[in-house]
Amino acid sequence: MSNVNNKTATEALKGYENAVSYGKEAVDAVMKSNAIFVKGVQDINTALFGLAQTSLEDSVAATQKIFGCKTVADVMDAQAELAQSNYAKALEDSRKISDLSVKVAEAASKPITKRVNAAVEKFSKPIAA
Repeated sequence: MSNVNNKTATEALKGYENAVSYGKEAVDAVMKSNAIFVKGVQDINTALFGLAQTSLEDSVAATQKIFGCKTVADVMDAQAELAQSNYAKALEDSRKISDLSVKVAEAASKPITKRVNAAVEKFSKPIAA
């Protein structure tokens, strides 16, 4: 009878240790994911600031070009060129930010995905008799 009690106590202790280990690993995965996400958001903000700075510089150059026009036709041509350039730049900048956002999301989700996959693998194994 004592042997059965020792076995039961050992199994209970092992189960407790597994639960504590699982919880710690889950918290570690969330912390790692959060750190990656925060760094990614900082990178996105840096990229947005760079795009805003470039946009300001482009606007100053466009304004100087328009002020240098001699005729109404020249102004119209400069504005049409500016509109086309701004549209192309907006699409390119949007693509860059979208790509960066996807990379951040993928990188930030990896630690949690890895942890979930490990947990599913561990808990889906049949219990040894």
